[in-house]
Amino acid sequence: MTVDTLLKDLRYAVRGLLRTPGFTIAVVVTLALGIGANTTMFGVLDALLLKAPAYVRDASRVERVYFRRNMFGRNEVGSGTSYPAYQALAGVHGFGAVAAVAWGQVSIGTGVDARPATVRAVSASFFPLLGVHPELGRLFDSTDDQLGAGPVVVVSHRYWRRDMAGDPDVLRRTIQIGQFVYSIIGVTPAGFTGADLDEPDLWLPIRQAAPLLSSAEALSNSHWMWMSVLARLAPGATKTSATAEAQVAYDREEAANNETFMSGPGPGPGGPGGPRMAPGPGAPRFRSRQIQATVLLGPIQAARGPNMSSDTKVALWVAIVALAVLLVACANVGNLLLARGLRRRVELAVRAGLGAGRGALVRQLVVESMVLALGGGAAGLLVALWGGSVVRAYLLPGGVAGSLLDTRLLAFTFVVAVVAGLLSGSAPAWQVSRGDLASALRSGGHDVNPTRGMLRSALLTTQVALTLVLLVGAGLFVRSLRHAETLDYGLDLDHLLIANANLHVGGAGEMRVMSRQVGGPAGGGPTDPQSAAYLRLEQAIKSDPAVASAAVSMGTPFQSAIVLMISVSGRDSLPRIAGGGPFLLQVSPGYFATVGTRILRGRGFTAADGPGATPVVVVGERFAQVAWPGKDPIGQCIYLGPVQQNCVQVIGVAADARTMSVTQDKPLLYYLPFAEHLMPMPLDGLLIRTRAPARAAAGGIQHALQTVEADLPFVSVEPMLDRVEPQWRSWQLGATMLSVFGLLALVIASLGLYGVTAYGVTQRTREIGVRIALGAGGTEVVRLAVTQAVRATAIGGAIGLVVALALARALS
Repeated sequence: MTVDTLLKDLRYAVRGLLRTPGFTIAVVVTLALGIGANTTMFGVLDALLLKAPAYVRDASRVERVYFRRNMFGRNEVGSGTSYPAYQALAGVHGFGAVAAVAWGQVSIGTGVDARPATVRAVSASFFPLLGVHPELGRLFDSTDDQLGAGPVVVVSHRYWRRDMAGDPDVLRRTIQIGQFVYSIIGVTPAGFTGADLDEPDLWLPIRQAAPLLSSAEALSNSHWMWMSVLARLAPGATKTSATAEAQVAYDREEAANNETFMSGPGPGPGGPGGPRMAPGPGAPRFRSRQIQATVLLGPIQAARGPNMSSDTKVALWVAIVALAVLLVACANVGNLLLARGLRRRVELAVRAGLGAGRGALVRQLVVESMVLALGGGAAGLLVALWGGSVVRAYLLPGGVAGSLLDTRLLAFTFVVAVVAGLLSGSAPAWQVSRGDLASALRSGGHDVNPTRGMLRSALLTTQVALTLVLLVGAGLFVRSLRHAETLDYGLDLDHLLIANANLHVGGAGEMRVMSRQVGGPAGGGPTDPQSAAYLRLEQAIKSDPAVASAAVSMGTPFQSAIVLMISVSGRDSLPRIAGGGPFLLQVSPGYFATVGTRILRGRGFTAADGPGATPVVVVGERFAQVAWPGKDPIGQCIYLGPVQQNCVQVIGVAADARTMSVTQDKPLLYYLPFAEHLMPMPLDGLLIRTRAPARAAAGGIQHALQTVEADLPFVSVEPMLDRVEPQWRSWQLGATMLSVFGLLALVIASLGLYGVTAYGVTQRTREIGVRIALGAGGTEVVRLAVTQAVRATAIGGAIGLVVALALARALS
């Protein structure tokens, strides 16, 4: 085959397709929908799993460090770790460079002008490890990443353009973060997101940022897991050898640690949710079981790591669904091409009679299908560009849209179009290669071969089966979403707000830590500025007419919790349960009424449960059942620590509440009055019950809190539902995307069903006329016309149901 021959076939195909614009448009649109869906999903998976973050040099040698831990009855894999652990890993010879990274939010300005900003705190080694250079100015060096160094900040390109209008003199400007003023020393290049998908507003040296994001003690406390580690493999080092060295270094560092820790979601990889541990030297100690960790290394793409998120898993499922949509489209187009090929049988027979070989005829049909497929690919690319930004913003973490058009996307679309063309054109090409063309002249172009009807029915059956599977999968996700939304949380979320203020003292200052021993009286109240500020906010907001009640807490639902070594009367230890725990929340009076947790027995806390009163505790229902099965929990003792001394008396049993994860069982919970027992951690949340729905009241409450004090940093106020709904995200994604693609497949299959039925009627017009002339009624004619479609639909439905049952088990 020469180029001239191929060009001749191409010109002939284009002229033929232009003579049948209706057919051409139908095929191109059908393929565009299937190809566009796959191009869109490739863009999502490329950003999540395949493409290295922008500006990262030799990304295949950069590894994320993960840790597998058995924490509080749950086996978990995460990248959260401590600063001392990072320092230990920095000495591993298999790593050419190691960097620390922490996530968080800071407050820019104060009072009513305060506003939040996302921040990424990094060690000085971070930028050299990735190999990035600044757009303007310079990036951090070792002198910047020191306590006591002058406060400096690097702004992202997006922040510079959006909030500073691209000021060319940006390096002469400053930013007030908390109580300190930071000098801008550089601007990162456009699109630089570090090792992640989302671009922060600001970059800070991690040692300077520790007091802002957690506490200055986080730099020395091995149990405060507030950051993660990146490592570049040294030349000649393998992933296996580096992992083994890292395990030895980590174990050596852990062996030197004390057994004191507290835990709860704090700044971690990807935002809140990683464990946070405290206190540091000089603070009261609590004994607990040491947590053993196994070091793992994973690719720089977080979605490919050992703790792949449910969102990424849903994206993979949706990509498989998009492939099924493409198969439905190809089957539909194959049927249309078969119908067109049958109409052209006389033409093909004449060409064969004039000397054209079967190979030339097959080549002509393949060229026509490839022209249609490439047209569908071009249209599919437009579909992906039109709807892809919405889908990517929905599926990618943080709403990152990613690049909508690049060479990788173009190459993928071209390959998919070629494959679709081959699949669609294979059926008519196969028939031409095997059929009896001479019979076409004898039959006048009418289809007299039952094999062709069987092939069309098989393609239609395939469409129906795939479509039914997609619709059942969408139904499964929708049902799961409904179950998640109607879970009993043990909390009344509809009118509940949570307020958080970045009250850490920045720069060279440190937050003071309480020195009283736990279990003793609180005395004169909190001595740390954060707790005192939260208490002032609580008193101020209670007078707001929009507020029904308010309470402060250390440990708040879906944000943080405290884990201490405790013992109970009459038992050596508490068994582990699937929900984890026991978790402690230390709260003020009114907490249970504010969050909507019912007291089932006894009472909750009052103002009398304070300094000098009998130490008391409220336990959750499951806690009571596990700790004292078959006994009355009221009056039983809990001991804070492994030694059963200084009884804390149970005064009430509260309904169980989901406070960590909506997907796991309710944990063991117990509550202490904040005024009676001062922990070494400050209050970290203000809970507010509103009279109006929480989302409607959030803006007014936020403004009221922001005006309490002139120098108050930014106070975030959000409905508690906004904390819970992200945990439904995977079901929402699955329900939405599978429903969209399932309906798309249904439309394509319906068009295919119509096309096959209409073509069958056209082919049998003479037969139908004869039957009517012989007395056939309308019902008989209709049955004759739709029998093939009904049979194919029934068979396809049965096959689809069988596959859907297997799919249901896989998705469970």
